[in-house]
Amino acid sequence: MNNSFMRICESAPPESVRCGVMKYGDTMFNRNQLVRLIEELEALEGEPPAVVIDILDAARYAWRESLYLFIRGD
Repeated sequence: MNNSFMRICESAPPESVRCGVMKYGDTMFNRNQLVRLIEELEALEGEPPAVVIDILDAARYAWRESLYLFIRGD
């Protein structure tokens, strides 16, 4: 997992779904969680790193297709 994405998750407030992304374990988001993840990533300040854009694209696709988004940890 790209460190810039992990830093964004680790710095998230406790009520954030990003806070639940595990560094060494796997994380799966369902359709409801994807809505929040997309909102949170879109609300980030400044230009997002390429990995965030990739995750946003994957999250939007998973939401549209009613799939889960699986993020694999180290």
